[in-house]
Amino acid sequence: MNLLLVDDHPLFGLGFAHALQAARPSLKVFTALTLEEGLARARAAPDLDLVLLDYRLGTAQGGDGLVGLMTFGRHHPLLARAIISGDEDPMLARRARAAGAAGCLGKSAPAAQMLQAIDTLAAGGEWFVFEPDSRACESPTPRQLAVLQGIAKGRLNKQIADDLGIAERTVKLHLTALFELLQARNRTHLLVRARELGLL
Repeated sequence: MNLLLVDDHPLFGLGFAHALQAARPSLKVFTALTLEEGLARARAAPDLDLVLLDYRLGTAQGGDGLVGLMTFGRHHPLLARAIISGDEDPMLARRARAAGAAGCLGKSAPAAQMLQAIDTLAAGGEWFVFEPDSRACESPTPRQLAVLQGIAKGRLNKQIADDLGIAERTVKLHLTALFELLQARNRTHLLVRARELGLL
């Protein structure tokens, strides 16, 4: 199996590669210090099975590892990709999923668990170890996202209903579901939470 780690902390990258290769000699770990270097390595190694991007990774375009994750998705859409982070924050897991990650791994995980996660991700599965509960695995439906877009444009419930060709009470039902799913208190907070999760 071939793995690419994109992390701008060289000591972590070396330690990560050494620990995993000691546990499984057949695993080949490539490292890159920048997003641009990682993209170049991925182009040069089409047999990669998985890319892990550090959440704290800075990018030339600005942003963090989630921006890098989406950039990788545009350039290598078939390559499994995940975020790795020292911040084991449930909200990060949700944001990573919304940005297209197949997983969100903690840097403190022991080598055996990390290898299990890598195997799962490379096989097309998901690995989100610190999502808080089952609701974190849910994503808004396409219709709920359409309602959310209407809210973001400042449209009223009746206007959203007219735009989407549905009843106003249905818009209210979608909003109730969105409030619960995104754990939002009101419409303004809903938009804040949606942006945090990369839904807008």
